[in-house]
Amino acid sequence: MKGQEKHNSKAEFNIFLLIKAIWKRVWLIVLVGLSVALIAFLLTKLLIAPTYRSGFTAYVNNQQTQTTKDYLTASDVNASKDLVRTYNSIIRSSAVLSSAAKSSDLNYSYSQLRNMVTTEIQGETEIIKVYVVSKDPQVSYDLALAISKNAPGILADIVEGSSMKIIDSPELVKSQYGPNYFKYAVLGFILGALAVLIKCIVDFIRDDRIKSEQDLEERFSIPILGIIPNLGATTGTGYYSGRSDYQKSSERSASDNEAQ
Repeated sequence: MKGQEKHNSKAEFNIFLLIKAIWKRVWLIVLVGLSVALIAFLLTKLLIAPTYRSGFTAYVNNQQTQTTKDYLTASDVNASKDLVRTYNSIIRSSAVLSSAAKSSDLNYSYSQLRNMVTTEIQGETEIIKVYVVSKDPQVSYDLALAISKNAPGILADIVEGSSMKIIDSPELVKSQYGPNYFKYAVLGFILGALAVLIKCIVDFIRDDRIKSEQDLEERFSIPILGIIPNLGATTGTGYYSGRSDYQKSSERSASDNEAQ
């Protein structure tokens, strides 16, 4: 038990030393993180074109719009909730998107259109949102408007006994939707700082040098009886450094005899 407690105390102390070693390089971690964040921001600004988004909101019903009914049952609501998931898939089909592109005179392939259009179901409701993202705000608006006009009729023909009503029509939005420069900069900072942090941890783990008397006591668990000074190094603490005066005098005499 005592040996285990001793081992645990050493592990805790090693963690403390690791934190101390990391703290000494906090300035480097922050500096590298900021540098990578700046690079990520500039690359995103230069390489990724801005995009714009326009969309509309629709309500899906499991009854035809011509049907008149003064009340809705629980089964009607549940059927509409199931139907909205079907609409969510069909609205990005070739029948809907190609028809919308044709009516708005947009020359895009179906694969391009599918990448531009996204849908979102509002929780457990019968409401669906459709978004169009493009590099041109006018294209986003035109395609979203065409889908909002063509989709209800096409979907009603495909799914008999259903209907879709537009709640919010598309608007021409000229404010930039993406990319999120701040997100890329934060990601760059995290990656840069993490790389330096990992380097610090690896260096700490691989460094098995004994730097002080305290390291000896912790590693070998033995008391230190004395310290032998290093006479061959200049310490400025009163110890002799380099060669002794006697060695220097002997070498000087030998040099004079050779000269004579």
